[in-house]
Amino acid sequence: MQYKKIVAVVLLLAAITCCFVKCIRQSSGSDSRGPLYAGADACLQCHKNIAESYIHTSHNKTSVPVFFDSIKNALLNTNTTVNYPNGHVVKLEEDGKNIVQSQYEGGSKIISEKMEMVFGSGEKARTFGYWKEDQLFQLPLTYLTNMHLWTNSPGFPIDHPYYTRPIISRCFECHASYVYHYNENTKPLEITEKFKANTIVFGIDCERCHGPAKKHVDFHKENPGEKMAKYIVSIQSLNRTQQSDLCGSCHSGNPVVLKSVFAFMPGDSLKHYYMYYPGSFINPDVHGMQLQLLQQSACYKQSTLTCLTCHNPHKAESKTQETITASCISCHNSSVHSTQIIQQKKNCITCHMPLKASRSLDFNNSTENKSIPYKLRTHRIAIYPEAEWE
Repeated sequence: MQYKKIVAVVLLLAAITCCFVKCIRQSSGSDSRGPLYAGADACLQCHKNIAESYIHTSHNKTSVPVFFDSIKNALLNTNTTVNYPNGHVVKLEEDGKNIVQSQYEGGSKIISEKMEMVFGSGEKARTFGYWKEDQLFQLPLTYLTNMHLWTNSPGFPIDHPYYTRPIISRCFECHASYVYHYNENTKPLEITEKFKANTIVFGIDCERCHGPAKKHVDFHKENPGEKMAKYIVSIQSLNRTQQSDLCGSCHSGNPVVLKSVFAFMPGDSLKHYYMYYPGSFINPDVHGMQLQLLQQSACYKQSTLTCLTCHNPHKAESKTQETITASCISCHNSSVHSTQIIQQKKNCITCHMPLKASRSLDFNNSTENKSIPYKLRTHRIAIYPEAEWE
């Protein structure tokens, strides 16, 4: 049974990867962000190896439309029924060319909605949305990858299925590169946020981090002999604060937004987008606040460490224990402790960046009426008590 689950997940990830390849090959010049943007297909023309490596990364896979023909068998190959205490049941079902999440009571179907969009890379979890006119709503079941488990979506009620939680533009700002959204007064004193689905730029694409590339592409097409990159932002050209702020535009998790983070350009400052106030990040959460956690670390305060010191955003994270330890030893190569780590073949981050349960994302299993901790690796590099070790 466990083998079947693993195979199902592998099939799901492989199928959705194929979907990302389709998404990244959007036509140059048709980017919904405007005429300054070239589109992902333009990057493929000159940076084929990097682009084809990038499609396998968590950044690129953090949102995608659901292509049912490719993934239906993988989705339906797992235990896809969740029971609720009140006798309600939610099942994943095949409905023609769609996969739906259907709510039943006493054997009668009450509601059924298509799985139309995926949020999350699948490294830890994936949650799903459905469109109702120009609004996007989160479906009641989320898939926890490591546990091979379908369970209640984060923050959803434990005693009944829930279909009416809207997915807002703030979610898109860190799980997509762009979507056009607007507010509409549907009722007195009620504002509804709506989207134009055909404007979504799925995942975090090249231009989200390197800035608009149309001028860059046009210049190098006209000057193929020029090897120095023009009219594009090299991340290495940014100073340390600018690099940190670029990553922090998504990985700082600040809920108080001054203006849409979609407008953030490499070289910008986070203070133009987020409101900071005293005590707001005394105890940052492990979900979405990696920058604040890293900045609390002695490793960050006493060095020139940046996110890129340990992460290569162009490649899928598949680091082994040896490569992780090598990153740490590159700075800590003169201590007795580092020598012991190498000799004993231990992993530095097991002790110094342990897995911790998120406080902002909580899952619950209605079938067993219990909470499921969502554990992520803290980016506060420190010495932790043995009780907190993995």
